Amino acid sequence: MATKLEIKGNFLFITEGSDSPERFISRITSYGFNSTQTELLIRQPEGSNQVTFKYKVSDLVDSEGNPYSKLEDVETFLNENLGFSGAGASAALKTASSGYSSTGAFAGKPISNNFVWQNGNGINYSQTDVDNGIFKVFSLDEAVHFAVDNPYWTTPTPTGTTGIGLFEGEHLPEGVTSLLDYSYNFDTNYPSSSGTGFEGSIGRIKLNDLQYGDQLRVRFDYNVIPQIANTTVEPALWYSNRDDNDNITFTFPLTTQPSFYGSGTVGNTYLNRSEISAWIVSSEDVNALTLPAIKSDNPVIIQPLSMLITIIR
Repeated sequence: MATKLEIKGNFLFITEGSDSPERFISRITSYGFNSTQTELLIRQPEGSNQVTFKYKVSDLVDSEGNPYSKLEDVETFLNENLGFSGAGASAALKTASSGYSSTGAFAGKPISNNFVWQNGNGINYSQTDVDNGIFKVFSLDEAVHFAVDNPYWTTPTPTGTTGIGLFEGEHLPEGVTSLLDYSYNFDTNYPSSSGTGFEGSIGRIKLNDLQYGDQLRVRFDYNVIPQIANTTVEPALWYSNRDDNDNITFTFPLTTQPSFYGSGTVGNTYLNRSEISAWIVSSEDVNALTLPAIKSDNPVIIQPLSMLITIIR
């Protein structure tokens, strides 16, 4: 029976046989071999104790199913991927930096006013939207990105890399090329789709380079202009999981604390900075589609301003 060793994100996954579930090992105190060097010993803390998992060396295979030809190859795999200096040495899993990106490239910002929302104008959440109880998704616009996502500092020197956010990739997490895709066209990719809530949308928060165990945290900055007193506005990340073939498997809102606008608020502009989080624990999360959205129980005008996308490891 083959025992597969794989690294996914920052973690070790061990699968014993094709019909067995993966064993997810998030922390390892050390590894070693028995006295006859026929068993691999993986030591992991469990509460105040330490448990040891044992695997026959002759059964070990890599992620492609290829047997390890010698013991040294197993050691090299564990040392290089998990940060050990050798068998018996203590180490934690390799850590990778957290990071973030930001953009103000929301579609609809007026060209005539240098992409700054004017008083009373914005994206309408209509009575029809209220009646249908929808979460309205806010698209991105690459042209707006090039107009507004420009570094306002000179020290440190900006990278000059455009198309990936305000910070030009300077503070992205390790191994992540971009957290934004400004040109993704949902209707082009799903021409016959209906009812997902993404129909007609452009752009996405790009999760494809993330690792299992990452936490996604989005701060969505937007203005609310109530049209009717006693209105509740609920922000969210509109989120569709997708399988490895890009089939949408489940769509849902990741909501956060709503805001209420009572008497005397109609026509006024209120800044919100809503923080919404999600975990990345599966291939469907890494391949998910997501954009900020809102739902309201009355018609309202929304002026999407910017979002800060942070990956925590």
